[in-house]
Amino acid sequence: MRSMKFKHLQLLLIYARDYLVYACLISLLSYYIYFNAGNSALQIIIWFKLLATVLGLYVHQKRKAQEVFFFMNNGIGQRALLSQTAALDLGIWLLGFLLIIDTSL
Repeated sequence: MRSMKFKHLQLLLIYARDYLVYACLISLLSYYIYFNAGNSALQIIIWFKLLATVLGLYVHQKRKAQEVFFFMNNGIGQRALLSQTAALDLGIWLLGFLLIIDTSL
């Protein structure tokens, strides 16, 4: 059971590796904007991150279209790949924001 979860996580990271590089750059940019502008830019940053996530996942999905069959053969569907990649990205982004807000108080 444990090895199946590890295999699932490993396959997810293989699928999302190049997208997460893009996502980390967008997250760093949003942290920089927040650090310079403060709370007044928070709403814009949230919309920017959500739109960048959707656009990035769309491009990533198109680029990885031929590789999806490998993951489907290993028991992970395309919807699960995209939703878990988005959840991982937004979780990392939210954790970073919580750390930034906590240290700035």
